[in-house]
Amino acid sequence: MASPNLEELFEDSRITQWDWTLLLLVFYTPLGLLLLVMRIFALIQFYLMFLYMPYQPIKRYLLRVCGFMLGVFVNEKYSNKAVVQENAVWVANHCSPFDSIVLQVIADKKGVITTFPEEETTTAKSGLLKFQLRSFEQHKRNNPSLPVQPLSLRISRPFPSFAITVLDSQSWTDVFFLLFSPCTIFNIKFLEPTQCREDEELEAYVNRIESTVSQDLGVTVTSFTAKDKAELIKRKRFEAQPPRPVQRPNNRWQVMASQVKEVLPHVPMAVILSDLSRTNSVDATVANLVEGVVPFIPEPVVTRVESAPSGPSSQAGPSNFKPLGASSQLQQVAASSFSKLVHERGLSLQERKQRLMRQAQLRYCERHGLQISGINC
Repeated sequence: MASPNLEELFEDSRITQWDWTLLLLVFYTPLGLLLLVMRIFALIQFYLMFLYMPYQPIKRYLLRVCGFMLGVFVNEKYSNKAVVQENAVWVANHCSPFDSIVLQVIADKKGVITTFPEEETTTAKSGLLKFQLRSFEQHKRNNPSLPVQPLSLRISRPFPSFAITVLDSQSWTDVFFLLFSPCTIFNIKFLEPTQCREDEELEAYVNRIESTVSQDLGVTVTSFTAKDKAELIKRKRFEAQPPRPVQRPNNRWQVMASQVKEVLPHVPMAVILSDLSRTNSVDATVANLVEGVVPFIPEPVVTRVESAPSGPSSQAGPSNFKPLGASSQLQQVAASSFSKLVHERGLSLQERKQRLMRQAQLRYCERHGLQISGINC
């Protein structure tokens, strides 16, 4: 039998069968709501009775009566060699949040230890989660032979076709559908008891118990754990979230980006906006770009140069644009590497600031056709 996928181990929808019987749900809904209200009041009454009931046999009897009123029916079945041992740990697969309560109700004596090594619920229809060793380690220390009573557990709900629990359900929703449904049947089968051999490792013993339960259920043993189920729930929640709209830069960011662009015209605008969204500061963004903290590919710089006047009309004409030549091309101001020494980073920053001031003066002289001693002549 092929190993099932992780998603096949759980119900993703509360409705398990989409057929004509769902039409009957329309007529059953008023009755189901009436049962829900009556069962809630009955639960309150039984809870108050359990608080003051001194004898355990009477409590067990009342629990069975309470289960009958809630529509919970338990079918017990024993294999040919099943003989329940004293002080044996009951080990069963996990199908619902109510498994522990049901097993305590059918126990003949007080204080029966029940454990669910899967640690999370499954449908028990395709496969089981991997049994965890930590569920047995404490019992192994208390009793080296570790007598175990394996049980196979199946739960069915004839009508309506609602799942007992789903992948990402809350406890209150499981309780709601339990009280709303007319009946929920727990089929419990007692398998042959077993003990840990003297030369048997705990992992091998747990694998043997796991195989016994899975073979009786007719499902395969998987390598998935409760952590895998938790990761699956996170992924499902993330996929169910609506996509967030892309935030466009507001006017304030545009003004800040323009200020950075005036100082560093060779830096792409997308890089500036990206860093501004993180720093929210013009000075911090300029420092990051100058020091090389934010990598980028310089883009060609275009400057506006006024054409020579050829007549009265040309003086008022629009300016022409041309790329800077090799003589006036901006120098690379980004640091080639980010130094680990503080004083070296300070010197490098001062040098690049001086270069930026020098280049700003050159652009100003070229734009207005000025000849200033010490700058361009």
